[in-house]
Amino acid sequence: MSGSGIIQRKDLYNIWEQTHFDKILPYKEFIFDMLIHLDILSEQRRYDNDTGSRLKVENFFVPCMLILRNETSFMTCVCTPEKAVRLAFSFKGTIIPPALPNRLISACLSMWTVKTYEGKQLLFSGFIGLSFDMAHDIVVCVEGNKILLYIVHKTSNGLIVPDIATGIKETMFTTLERISEFYQSAVHASPNSQKIPFHVEYSCSRLECFITEEAASTTDEWICDKHKLLHTKEKWNIWNQNQKKIQCEENCQGLSEDALDQKPTDIELQRFVSPCDVTTVHDLAIHLGMTFQEWEDLRDNYDRIEIVKCRILVNWRDRYKGKFRDIAKALSNMNCNLHMLCRVKRVRIERCQSREEYMDFIPTDEILDELAQVIGVVSFQLGIELGLSITSLDIIQHDNGRDLVAQCKAILFKWRKDQIVRPTIEVLHNALVNVGKGSQCLEEIIKSKGVKKYIPEEEKDEVEKKGKEKTFLKKMNPFKKKK
Repeated sequence: MSGSGIIQRKDLYNIWEQTHFDKILPYKEFIFDMLIHLDILSEQRRYDNDTGSRLKVENFFVPCMLILRNETSFMTCVCTPEKAVRLAFSFKGTIIPPALPNRLISACLSMWTVKTYEGKQLLFSGFIGLSFDMAHDIVVCVEGNKILLYIVHKTSNGLIVPDIATGIKETMFTTLERISEFYQSAVHASPNSQKIPFHVEYSCSRLECFITEEAASTTDEWICDKHKLLHTKEKWNIWNQNQKKIQCEENCQGLSEDALDQKPTDIELQRFVSPCDVTTVHDLAIHLGMTFQEWEDLRDNYDRIEIVKCRILVNWRDRYKGKFRDIAKALSNMNCNLHMLCRVKRVRIERCQSREEYMDFIPTDEILDELAQVIGVVSFQLGIELGLSITSLDIIQHDNGRDLVAQCKAILFKWRKDQIVRPTIEVLHNALVNVGKGSQCLEEIIKSKGVKKYIPEEEKDEVEKKGKEKTFLKKMNPFKKKK
């Protein structure tokens, strides 16, 4: 178990069957549940991050038993200053009690999926790498008296969505606060010491030096000690975004130079063009080198103008290897506000009214069938937001003609089957909100139909096969008494 930190429920029950534990054995299920509640044990994610296949529920992670250190190249090749931002939860003293980060890692496992890199899960002693979505990863690790939190974008830290970074920071802060309070109460700390034992520090752009959150909020500029680099207060806005605000902050600097040199993804192009009127997108496409005839051909091929608006820019990007900088230049030539590009870093936040524990479930066929009936004309945008490729959406539209419900159904089922990031109800809820449909339709379906555990077809077939084998062996048993 020291190699993986994984133990199965049956193995722990076998240990408890020893005479030393005979008094707790009758309460084994209650004690097991209590170990999970205290984050001493953590249920391993039920779906593999790369394949989406269901993992056995019997597998549990015991962080305090994991002794292997991270020896992959992830931190040097992927989690770089060009792609990541970092903050630290800094504790008093020189080291952190191991139980605290162990509980934090267990809590992270219950919220996000472990990332696989170089064929290995990024789960080591004092270190965990997690997948948040297709563009963002999370790293949590321990160094001395600090718990470090990294947000990593697959191309550039200038494209990290501030709403996501803010949400992750708040989640981690609240989780650490809860764990700290538990340990303080466990050691009967005095009322005067019942305050948070850590503070937040922001990292410099080279991910080495730190400034406290308190100091950062009271100064306009900061020069880091080691690199002598100047940082303005806007540097920390990514961690403190007003998630209800739709417009840029007054001091928004727009996309960074590094972000402008990146090629926009389908999702980023969709978020950019969605609020734009048809004339603006048409003129932008012409400024970018597309022709009037190409626009008209798309109008002929697609019934809905929202598809045309996104598709014309996707075609431009693929043909000319277009970058954000090209779009910014075209917008400038059109005398348009360059902050229009900031939309690619903005997501809508809306609290789901359904029970929180449902958010981690995979939607069943029944939920997807019902949802396909009410999605309507935003099916293409929803498919993009869920991570389906333009080619996949074209094939779905071709195969289902003008049958909008069939298109929606095909999009939802393909998303659930093929996606790298675990296809949960929460992911679906967020996508519906971001395409402007809202989540009420999904919440009403959950309310009326309920939420059940989704079992993939391959698992159903395996269960059925085992059942048939068991029946066959029973029939062939020569020692079975005949009636």
